[in-house]
Amino acid sequence: MRYRVTNKQLRSLSDDRPLMALTVMVCLLCWVLYYLYSIDLPPEKNDRTMPLWALAGEFFNNRLFACSTGLFMMIIVSYVMQRVCDIEMLIRERTRLPLMLLLLLISTNAGLLPVKEVAVVAICLVFALYELFKSYQSPEAVGSFFNAGVLTGFAGLFMPQVLWFIPLFWIGMYRFRSLNMKSFMALLTGALVVYWIVSAWCLWKRDFSMFASLYKGLISFKILSAEMFKYYRAGSLVFILVFIGSFFHVRKNVYSNSVRVRRILSFLLDMSVWSLILMLLYGEDPDSFQMLFYLPSSVLIAYFLESIRRVFRFVLYYLMLLNWLTFFLLRLWIS
Repeated sequence: MRYRVTNKQLRSLSDDRPLMALTVMVCLLCWVLYYLYSIDLPPEKNDRTMPLWALAGEFFNNRLFACSTGLFMMIIVSYVMQRVCDIEMLIRERTRLPLMLLLLLISTNAGLLPVKEVAVVAICLVFALYELFKSYQSPEAVGSFFNAGVLTGFAGLFMPQVLWFIPLFWIGMYRFRSLNMKSFMALLTGALVVYWIVSAWCLWKRDFSMFASLYKGLISFKILSAEMFKYYRAGSLVFILVFIGSFFHVRKNVYSNSVRVRRILSFLLDMSVWSLILMLLYGEDPDSFQMLFYLPSSVLIAYFLESIRRVFRFVLYYLMLLNWLTFFLLRLWIS
């Protein structure tokens, strides 16, 4: 889909340049500090690590390679999410805020650095979202639904809990008026194809540990406790308040947009709540589910910030940046 950039949108992009420069500097500072002072390099493995990621983790024994890979994957996730916002015109003014917010959210969460399996999951999910959004009111676009299923199924090899997003995608397809039996089965078949291939490999190797890990990951519920939800994992008070404000702002003003944008924003609201529910149910690794929560919340917060006065937008952004950086330094110091 092609779109035209108006003079007003160009001015909005120019206004973003100081924020963009500051954001990039803060992100690079976080990565450099983590590389120099973190004791978690190379990335640790535990009993929740999926076999495929354990195999890939052998390449991350080098500190510089691990940080470089994590930085590259973060840029991919942020850029693709920004492109999805631009193509679907989710925000009236063309802005880099979704890109900047995602870069900041990931870089200032020390639990996501240098590279975790959820980075692969996030890349698959943003491409799956693109396939889902472009099939709006097109139930015959079975190729898009199949691709979304394959991407979600592949992500499940690294983080089994992401398979719970398949029912959310069916809800999204219903919202987008593209749900019928054919599209329903296309999404499901796409996910199953991945595991048919994996089952053939396991049968050939006579090793079904991957399926055992997948089953264990899906059923290992552990409610997030107050003790595990440490204050630095909660992000910051400013971010929480801004997200709550963004949530209700979108709910209140969603009908001022086109029907397509309205339904996509409503789906992103559902996705943010869905991610938080999964984080509460699988409380052993809240950082990974925070990463999934960052994907829709970055768009919702950007939508909210673009709707308020410029001076308040800058003040809120600087407050969030300062809080995230403070919590990052505090967490790095404690660890």
